[in-house]
Amino acid sequence: MHVPGHVPRALLLWGILVLGVQPALLAQQPPPKITEIIVVGNKVLNRESIVSASGLKIGDPVTQASLDEAKRRLMQTGNFGIHSANPDDAVKIQAEVTGQNAKVVIDVDENDVVKGINLTGTGPIPPAVLLGTPEHPGLIQTKVGNILNLPILQQDLTRITDYYRQKGYEAMASEDLGMKDGILNIPLIVAKVQSVRINGLHKTKPYVVLREMHQKQGAYFNVNELREDVTRLLNTDLFEDVAPAISAPSPGKVDITLNITEKRTGSVELAIGYGNQGGLVGRAGISDNNFMGRDQQVSFLWETGGLANRNSFELGFTEPWLDKRNTSLSVSLFDKTVYRFSQQISSVTPPTGTSSSDYYYETHTGGQITVSRPFSKAYRGFVGFRYDDVRVPALALSVTDSRLLQNGPLTVLNLRVTHNTRDLDLEPATGGYEIYQADIGRADLRPVITSSGTPAPGVFGILNYTRLAIDARRYFSPQGRRKSPKDKRQVFALRLMLGTSTGTLPFSEQWFIGGAETLRGYREDRFWGSNEFLASVEFRQPLANNLTGVLFVDAGDAWGGPYESVKLSDFTQHSGFSPSVGFGLGLRVITPIGPIRIDEGFGREGAQTHFSIGHVF
Repeated sequence: MHVPGHVPRALLLWGILVLGVQPALLAQQPPPKITEIIVVGNKVLNRESIVSASGLKIGDPVTQASLDEAKRRLMQTGNFGIHSANPDDAVKIQAEVTGQNAKVVIDVDENDVVKGINLTGTGPIPPAVLLGTPEHPGLIQTKVGNILNLPILQQDLTRITDYYRQKGYEAMASEDLGMKDGILNIPLIVAKVQSVRINGLHKTKPYVVLREMHQKQGAYFNVNELREDVTRLLNTDLFEDVAPAISAPSPGKVDITLNITEKRTGSVELAIGYGNQGGLVGRAGISDNNFMGRDQQVSFLWETGGLANRNSFELGFTEPWLDKRNTSLSVSLFDKTVYRFSQQISSVTPPTGTSSSDYYYETHTGGQITVSRPFSKAYRGFVGFRYDDVRVPALALSVTDSRLLQNGPLTVLNLRVTHNTRDLDLEPATGGYEIYQADIGRADLRPVITSSGTPAPGVFGILNYTRLAIDARRYFSPQGRRKSPKDKRQVFALRLMLGTSTGTLPFSEQWFIGGAETLRGYREDRFWGSNEFLASVEFRQPLANNLTGVLFVDAGDAWGGPYESVKLSDFTQHSGFSPSVGFGLGLRVITPIGPIRIDEGFGREGAQTHFSIGHVF
């Protein structure tokens, strides 16, 4: 039974009517002509607008076909039809014929005047965005004070659902759409996540996956947010692939199924190797990036031998989720040897004494702790503290060159902010990554005792210093954003590093430029100073499965500071900015431990072959 004053949704969304044929046909030949047009039933719309919309004119011949067409045109205006159970009854047109004259009567049932709009269920989008404000027009063109127009209302609903879809949501009007007492009620249903299912986990705990996701049970479903969730899961480096499947069991409900392929995250290493910097080294290590399936990283590395002929170790642990806000904790302990240069060193001028070794290396003993937390989707802040007792051998160097020989502990407070918009962290094709960093350090340096028993001259005592750096990276691909690690992309990668300092830096805390990680085509740590500059461009071309070719150009320099007068053979420095350029080509081979990198670089001092793991940037 029809309830007066209440308009059902089916009638509101009905726009175009299929008309029946009136039983009284006009059979006169020739057809009579319209001499008068009368409009009845109208309350708001004036007669002229209704007659104009019908297409009927005084003097036109009147036929059953012309009356049917006039009715169709009026119904198409959308201003009639919401009151009747049969919308076809909203417009009736009859012709009263007298001889060759016809009086046409148009009987209309106007839609109600919109006295107000009640928009509900908008969910993540405020109603004001859809309805509009005096300053910002909204999406709804149906206006208070006008007759409800069905085509305009249908366009409003289309604009609303399209807007939600542009924002990644899914929305629809519910069955309760209708008018009551002049109030247009538009209840929306915005789809929510009903369930999240996970397939393919063997080692990883399910909560490790779920805590990375913003698309949780009860959240408004958003396809863009789901895509970001998949990216976050891939960036944990625990999974080879994450493929989401979506189903909608009922209106407003979405089920998400994640089909996951896990990576091998544990490794055991036993090796004997030889390198230009360290010589012959024995090495044993164990690591797991998914310890006990909890996404915790643990590692232990032990080395023996090398040019320093000593044992070294590094122990590390990372908990990526200390709390629900994704606060992470990283702790490391170390007693390690760092081989600063890739060859023997000696002074250009006569040395001050004799030494059993002419290889410079540093032993670092201490630890580091870092806490970080995201403060938006793309930004993360870090606070770290490092204690590092640095020792070097007593080399036979000239008085000037002995300035680099320093022993003593360092304490450093590290403050860092990162901004990450990369599509995939490990193999980015689009987006960017910036690091803004400040190190506030204090060193208590003491001289190195030479073989003759006398201290080497140099920079000693209590040193206070600050290091400031920016590292900005950008990635571009003609094929667009990478959605899966398996997607092949040509990539142009750019990097700019700028660094400076205040106070007096210990030698080991300077900026070093040169080698596999910075300026390719030059020796490791070829240039040093209190300032740094590095610009790099790479073109990465997939060649085959797990094989990528690279062309690169690097330009960089480190200069300034109290050690610029040191003149070691093949490592002479300079006081001002004087960048060097290196270029070359390389290969990236994808392996279970990451991309193996082989680069052949050419610079003004010759050619260098570089081996490493992972992309330079």
